[in-house]
Amino acid sequence: MTQPELTVADEVAWPVAVRLRELVDEALADALGGAPAVCAVVPGRDVAIDSCCDGQAWVRIVRTYPVLPGEFPGGRGTPLDDGADPGAFWAVELGAGTARCAPTIDDTGNPPTGVELERSAGELADDAGRIRRAVLCELPNVEQVESVWIGEQSSVGPSGGCVGQEVLVAVMTNICVCEEA
Repeated sequence: MTQPELTVADEVAWPVAVRLRELVDEALADALGGAPAVCAVVPGRDVAIDSCCDGQAWVRIVRTYPVLPGEFPGGRGTPLDDGADPGAFWAVELGAGTARCAPTIDDTGNPPTGVELERSAGELADDAGRIRRAVLCELPNVEQVESVWIGEQSSVGPSGGCVGQEVLVAVMTNICVCEEA
C-alpha cells in the first residue's frame, strides 16, 4: 500500500532531517555491511531498533532551538515580543545512526569469534565514517543550512541481538518561521 506524501508544517527541523536521511541513505549504499533495508526519519528520543539484521539506518530530531551565529551550537532562549533579536537563527540537533546484527552465541553454544566481533565493529566504523563524510561534506551544501557542527559518536547496544552507533549533528538554519510583514 502506498502511503500519502507527508505535508509537515515544521519548516525548520523536518526538511533538514529529511535531507540528512537522504544523504545517509546515499552514503550507505555501498557500506561494508551492505545497504540498510530501512533508512528513515524516526520519532522519539530513543530509536526502536527493529530491523538490525537487515540493516537499519535513521535520523532523529533531538531538539530545535533558537541561536545566534556567534553562539552556535550552544542553545539559548530568545524573546518573542517586539524586542526580539532579529539575528536569531534556528539550530536543529539530529542523531544519525545505524544498527546491524550483533555477533552472538551460535546454535552449539559457541561464543562469537574474534574475527566475527572485529567484522561487526568494522561494519559499524564504516557506517560511522560514511555518515560523518555525508554530514561534513554534503550537509553544508543544503540551501537552508548556514553551519554544521558534528558532535560525539556513541555506541548503541548490544541489545536484543543488535548493535549500532549514532553521530550527533547540529545544523544552524537560515529559516524564518514568521513571514516578514
